[in-house]
Order: sequence, then C-alpha cells, then structure tokens
Amino acid sequence: MTNIIYCIYAGNCATFNEECFFLTTGDKVRIDVPPEAESFVHINDDVYNYSLGFLRASMDLMLLHYVIQAGDIDKLTVLMKRFIPLFIGLTSYKSKYAIECVNFLTKTEHILSEFESVRVKLGAFVNVPGKPGKNKAADMQQENNNKQVKNGIRCLGASKTDKAMEWSSKAAPVICELVSDLESSLDIKTNSKRNKKSSIEDMSVLFDKMRRLSPFQVQMNRALPAFSGSSVNVINNVDKFKLGDVIIRHTKRALNRTVYDLNNEEEQDIEI
Repeated sequence: MTNIIYCIYAGNCATFNEECFFLTTGDKVRIDVPPEAESFVHINDDVYNYSLGFLRASMDLMLLHYVIQAGDIDKLTVLMKRFIPLFIGLTSYKSKYAIECVNFLTKTEHILSEFESVRVKLGAFVNVPGKPGKNKAADMQQENNNKQVKNGIRCLGASKTDKAMEWSSKAAPVICELVSDLESSLDIKTNSKRNKKSSIEDMSVLFDKMRRLSPFQVQMNRALPAFSGSSVNVINNVDKFKLGDVIIRHTKRALNRTVYDLNNEEEQDIEI
C-alpha cells in the first residue's frame, strides 16, 4: 500500500516531505517541499483571505482547462494529484471529486500497464476538428451528442415509436453535419439574430468597485460574514495525516472493485 501512495504522490508531483522535479515547456523545475507544513499567520481580513483563496483555487481550475485543450496527459496526472487536497479543502474529506481523483490515479499509475494507462488518459479527450489545441473533455462531447439526439427525437412529435426514436438517434449526427455544411455553403449564420450586449460598461463598473474595494490589499478587521474565517489557501487547512488515511481507504476500495470485476469477467468466460 505504501507503493500505491507513492505512485499517487510521487512522479511528477511533490510529496509532503520530498523535493520534486517536473517539466514545464521542456525545462526542468525544482520545487523544495518542506517536511512540515509552514505555519501561516492568520490575517484578520476576510475579504483579502477569501479573494486570495478564491484566486488560487481558480488558477488550478483554469490550468485544467488549458491542459484539456492541449491534451497533455502528463500534466493531467499532476493536476489530479493536486486536486485531491484542493477538493477536500473546498468541501470535506468525503468529497466525491477527490475520491474520483484517487480512483483515477490508482488505476492509471498502479494497476494498468503503461500502454493501457496512456490509452485511458487519451480517452479523456476528444478532438473533433482535429486541430492542435482544440481538444475538449470526452464527457462534454457526449453531452453535445445527447443534445443532438434529443433534438432529432423532439422533431418526431408526440406519436413516436421506439423504432422511430432508434432510427432518429442513429441519424442525428449525420443530419447535424449535413445541416452545418448546408449553412456554411450558403453563408448562413445561425446566431445572427442574437446580438451580444457589449460588456464594456459592465467591466467599467466592476473595475471601479474592485478599485475601491482593493481585495488584494490587507485592511485589518474587514468582515465578510458569509465567508468568515476564510483561508488564503484552502490546501493549508487539510490535515496531511487524515488525507493519507482517505487516500489509503479509497485506494483499497478501487483495488477491491478491480479484482471483483476481473473475477466476474473470468466467471462469464467460463460459463460461455
């Protein structure tokens, strides 16, 4: 089990008591991680604490967006390791997103072979246009496909049969492609009737309010009742010993489910 935890934390991600090396744009970057968490002085400014904590969490999520666009499976693994304490810090030790990150890392970094692991990671992305930097999450593409199917079924009207819905579902992607090519050839812009409102005025008002608020400048005793006691970094609130227990517990469950599924497949093969 210790080796499994090392697979989850080590590699391209820092452990709690080691130094880590990872590659960014081809350069080797060294990050020294102290053996014990540094003690941060709590600042009595709720607005500053919340703003800085929100910014740090948002940067991780923004990085995930760019990793998906680039289809970078190496940095995806690093982010999954980073997201385990982040999701726990944002919610609780029962965070389902953190559990899924543990399951993903357990299977891709420990159970599967290197070839199968790469296949699973690449399967998380879909590149419909086939151009660099145009990847999207596979589940998002599936949602788009479901929307196309629902539009095709809706056109059948009220008295539709199961067979008609099956035919419509199979024809939906082809019909959408034909309609898109026809609109492109006729230079028809489907969103031409929707005039987007200019955001210049809204951004100007937002800038004025943010300038007066100065969220990233410490002003002692500023209260924010809805987020009282916020931390500048939610990961600092995560107990590393509890985090290790959570990872071990859900790693064991992931391993047990995998063994159970393999046994069921063997039994089915024998029955056949």
